[in-house]
Amino acid sequence: MSQTKSHRLAAALPTCLLIAGCGAQAPSDQAEASVDTVAGGAVSTPSSATAASHAVIKKTAATGWCSANEPVIFSCQLKSRKTISICGIESGEGAKTAQYRFGILGQPPELLWPEAGGKDRLTFASAPYSGGGEAQLSFSSGDVTYVVYSRIVRTNFTPGEPNDPAISDGIMVLKGQALATDLICSDSDVAPVDYELASEYADQSDAAFVIPGE
Repeated sequence: MSQTKSHRLAAALPTCLLIAGCGAQAPSDQAEASVDTVAGGAVSTPSSATAASHAVIKKTAATGWCSANEPVIFSCQLKSRKTISICGIESGEGAKTAQYRFGILGQPPELLWPEAGGKDRLTFASAPYSGGGEAQLSFSSGDVTYVVYSRIVRTNFTPGEPNDPAISDGIMVLKGQALATDLICSDSDVAPVDYELASEYADQSDAAFVIPGE
């Protein structure tokens, strides 16, 4: 196993649980365009995000939209060059919240959720698989649900041989219970879902684990 893959396995999950990937195929440009359409129709960028939109600083793919003093709960770039980040923010009273941010770095973000200072919160859920597992951070607006995920799925069950884990990170967008699109992160510099930070900055409920169609 390469050093990069070993680091991903260690960084993505807690000691006893590997998180991430069921071998989904890379999305097409058309599929990625559809998530923008769904996002634009479902959730608008809060007006209070204007200041943040014009305060974009230099970032790497691994930190994405998160500033230097914000914990990176998740971050990756899609094929369209748009970056998804979930960053930890704190209110003046010290309340901690995870915020979803989406768009092309260096330009105003297309979507921020929840609005800073609002009461809405992302939900963190996880599930173990045989030889792997999955972590999700999700939120809904109307009948549209956004699910950021990190997965690890065992692909080799031959006794005595390596598990050959398949790793994937990305975002599912559901319309009602139906999967509208599933976009997989395209860059190698991914910050997968951080279990400890997700537990700290989002509401944890494994009952909220999303399985499309159920």
